[in-house]
Amino acid sequence: MASRTQRMPMLVVYDRARACELLRSWTAHGLRDALRGGNFGSGLSTDERAELDELLTAWIQRALGAVFLRDALLVDGQRGPRAFGMICAGLTRARATMPPDLAQSLRARRSGDLAPGDLADLAIRDPALARLADLAGREGLSLALLERPAGYPMPADLDRLLPAPLARQRFPDEAFAPPIGVRRGAAASLAIGGMGLLIIPMLGGAIPEHPAGVPLALITLALMVGIRAGWAGFAGALCIWLVPNLPGFRHGNGLIALLPSLPLLTVGLALLILDRRVRALWRWVRQQVVR
Repeated sequence: MASRTQRMPMLVVYDRARACELLRSWTAHGLRDALRGGNFGSGLSTDERAELDELLTAWIQRALGAVFLRDALLVDGQRGPRAFGMICAGLTRARATMPPDLAQSLRARRSGDLAPGDLADLAIRDPALARLADLAGREGLSLALLERPAGYPMPADLDRLLPAPLARQRFPDEAFAPPIGVRRGAAASLAIGGMGLLIIPMLGGAIPEHPAGVPLALITLALMVGIRAGWAGFAGALCIWLVPNLPGFRHGNGLIALLPSLPLLTVGLALLILDRRVRALWRWVRQQVVR
């Protein structure tokens, strides 16, 4: 009697959308890890879990463990339907055996997945069918009539079931970190050298001829080394340093002196803004001022 009941068609309610999502975004290796870790397949029997594990292991051994399940199904048409059936079985919410006459009526109406409306008149004759139809309609699940336990209908558009595009990941803003170790010593040496070239002549009663030359270069280089700037920061600092050091630059002419150097100044500022370490320093300075 038990074997006869086992051979009877079965109506199941399962999450087909979730099954297709697994095909699009999971690999055989990832699903096997979830299966062995108890994060998938809680509704499977011990034998079904072992069979699904065996199918996934076979794919891993055939170098299909790192590709999406959808691709593994396309490559291995022999194991694919059985593996998909096991996945759907693990996502099945409810099931009920179908009398042969009712099963024949459903087959005549539609092949593959069914809609809750297909059971409207049959549910009147069988309360179990009414519960399944209500569950499927209430939670947006799928209905299928199975001739064998894992005979869930394969997706008809498997070749168009492409992986979901990767979401754009937003990385947190980098925080400013004061220089330490060798970097701190190098930055301090450069800054002391630049300040010395400015202060020592003044202590002797002379004004440095060109303070925007080597002294400013050493102080700027100390800043870039201290914050561990990237290539954009160094390039931007070089552009800005070149502005007062160009041959045609005349000190004392106010903003008019900057007009010929405006393109170089704009490029320098843009490069500094592009450098994330410079931006982190600027955010830190603003925070100190606000406090």
